[in-house]
Amino acid sequence: MLLSLNWLKDHLAKLDLKIDPKSLSDKLTMRGLHVAAIKRPAFSLENVVVGRIEKIEKHPNADRLQVVQVITKISDTPEFRQIVCGAKNIAVGDIVPIALPGSILPGDFEIKQSAIRGVDSFGMICSGKELGVSEDSEGILQLPKHSVIGQPLTSLLGGESSDTILEFELTPNRGDCLSVIGLAREIAPILKTKLKEQKPAKFKITPHRTSSIIKVEVEDPNICPRYVARVIDGIKVTESPDWIKEKLEAIGIRPINNIVDITNFVMIEYGQPLHAFDLRKIQSGTIKVASCKNPTDFKLLNGEAVGLEVGDILIQDGDRPIALAGIMGGENSQIAPDTTSIVLESAAFLPNQIRKTAKRLALHTESSKRFEKGFDLAVVGAASERAAALFRDSSNANVYHPPIDTNEYGAKEAVISIDVRDVRKITGLKEISAEAAASLLDSIEIPSHKKSVNILSVRLPTHRQDLKGNVDLVEEVARLAGYETIPENLPTSLATYDRLDESNFDFELKAKNICCAMGLRETIHYSFVSEQLLKTYGFDSDKMVSLKNPLSDDMKVLRTSLLPSLLQTYAYNLNRKVTHQRLFEVARTFVSDSNEETKVKETPHLSGLLSGNLSGASWKDTPTPLDFYHVKGLVENLVAQLTSVKLTFDAPKNTVLYHPNKSAIIKLGTKKIGSLGELHPVIRDNILETKEPVLLFELNLEALKKHQRVTTRYKVPSKFPAIEFDVALVVEKNISCHAVLENMKQTGGELLTEVSVFDVYEGESIGPAKKSLAFHLIFQSPQRTLQDTEIQELKNQMLTQLKEKYGAELRG
Repeated sequence: MLLSLNWLKDHLAKLDLKIDPKSLSDKLTMRGLHVAAIKRPAFSLENVVVGRIEKIEKHPNADRLQVVQVITKISDTPEFRQIVCGAKNIAVGDIVPIALPGSILPGDFEIKQSAIRGVDSFGMICSGKELGVSEDSEGILQLPKHSVIGQPLTSLLGGESSDTILEFELTPNRGDCLSVIGLAREIAPILKTKLKEQKPAKFKITPHRTSSIIKVEVEDPNICPRYVARVIDGIKVTESPDWIKEKLEAIGIRPINNIVDITNFVMIEYGQPLHAFDLRKIQSGTIKVASCKNPTDFKLLNGEAVGLEVGDILIQDGDRPIALAGIMGGENSQIAPDTTSIVLESAAFLPNQIRKTAKRLALHTESSKRFEKGFDLAVVGAASERAAALFRDSSNANVYHPPIDTNEYGAKEAVISIDVRDVRKITGLKEISAEAAASLLDSIEIPSHKKSVNILSVRLPTHRQDLKGNVDLVEEVARLAGYETIPENLPTSLATYDRLDESNFDFELKAKNICCAMGLRETIHYSFVSEQLLKTYGFDSDKMVSLKNPLSDDMKVLRTSLLPSLLQTYAYNLNRKVTHQRLFEVARTFVSDSNEETKVKETPHLSGLLSGNLSGASWKDTPTPLDFYHVKGLVENLVAQLTSVKLTFDAPKNTVLYHPNKSAIIKLGTKKIGSLGELHPVIRDNILETKEPVLLFELNLEALKKHQRVTTRYKVPSKFPAIEFDVALVVEKNISCHAVLENMKQTGGELLTEVSVFDVYEGESIGPAKKSLAFHLIFQSPQRTLQDTEIQELKNQMLTQLKEKYGAELRG
């Protein structure tokens, strides 16, 4: 928002106000209205004065130049200046404008003392074009003979002295400050003055009312709570008065014609966007405010065709769109050079829908910017009156009165209370009283009265849509007092806080360090992914947690697993010819859980991905590709360093993500805590488009943390001899090796210190549905020497158990 200080003064009660822009900016910033920049116009007539030509001589070194003596100040000692000039339309006694050294003329042209062809020149005698006050460049601007020598040219021309522009960076809640009046309301108490009263314009009731010319229909008052329409005729499209053009130009708005300029002028002054329709182009005689029902194309007055969607708010001529409400008018109803009658629109539109439409179409106009931040129903009518008065007074137009006004709800002011003790407690302003708080609020037209010693009853004005409750008023009092007045000491608090449990962080950090030591590289991803990504890799949509306001379609749900994100990163790297990848991530997963207070269960997980060969290419070795056993060994090693438990593994059922024969469920006792294996070939070939094996694992760190490893005590190795032997068993092919091994451990008890598989055989010699598993067993006691007889007895028990449970037979 740009604010002209000259325009500001029109709305302040105190006359001849001197404003220091820097001081004012600092005070406004401390009141929460940040002034981002102080700008001055590109040129200034402040150092251009009225002078009189006293003597003219030919230039000694140039035929086309003259040396002119001018007087620029009359006093006891008149001030004479020598100026070299090339104009021919000058004579002794002429009253002319003199630009003194230091003046900056249009075009950023600075006047300096200089020598022209060997003769010193101390200024410049100016033409109208050089001063920017006319298009005449043929000769020097001749001023009236009665002009006072030495007076500033600006006072003679009736214009304003040099202006200063403040550029504001307003927060989204301060839509009321997107106007000159709104900012003047905030600035007035700083300058110890008051906002000038805005007197309503007076109109005589005309024989032909607006309602006799057109009708207005609002389909739904929720999308347009108030619509004011005025018919104005007898208009001639021409230039605006100079004072309107000057104000618009000062803040960077290019004047176009009197109709467009007046609507822009009132929008900046009141903060209420207006729009003018050519009355001739309202064919049906009815203006209708309605939501778009069917997608269609619409051509705006800037010539751009846009696609309308269902829900967009439209201004229609009957059923024909003629404007995109609150954003921009249509080409089919715009003002033409021969327009003589207009319908002036002032309305309030639903902010959320205006914001949505403007964002979709990338049409962020001055109008939409104001509607997006809310509306003041009271100012809708006031702005319409102001614009109508300007049309009447500047072009002698005929304003039909009264207007059509669909003020469905009326501008209602809410009343709430504020406890000054809350102000003291929250802000630290210990000395503030109810009277002081009331005075501060009243200074910006928020009226209040005292209900008790510490309680104020406050009436919220309609222009302050950001004020909703007690805490907003507390902030308002602190803001008006000035943030610099708030004590720097922190507020005291009686609250106690539990010490942060760092054990989770320490455990996760330890897991990360172990992964890094194993050669894996940490990745960090967003917690948000697309629902389709999770479904692609076989994750249940019933468990997903959806976001109500996602950043994008690719971030609609929270992750139920970290593996899809790792696979996305793998694919990204693979497309850049990176095949050897070792990745991991430690983060939270989120699943729906009605038993949780928040209805969402959040669990820390560790996931990893490995691809490529075990080692790089070498002249002496053939590269070994990674497989299921490598990732299984990595997980076992990782868990062994983190915890004191041993994992068990089970075959997965109906897996989409993993290879059905090269994957496993990771268990801690009977509880599933993760999974590992090779990526399913269908996903690998069709989605990732690679033939290289991809190994994955995922662990529930919350479950592992309960068994985290403590300091290991030294254990003396047994000094008694061990008994070792091998056994080969024939079982059905569907019996897992892991199941047989676990059964052996259970039967062998504490004396069975180690058991491992060293051979798996399938062949005709043992039958087509059979396989042979060979195990190496070690028995040892820490207290005594074991006897062959007791080991043989354990062996027999083991074989009996295996035969009964799995039908295992000793291989002959």
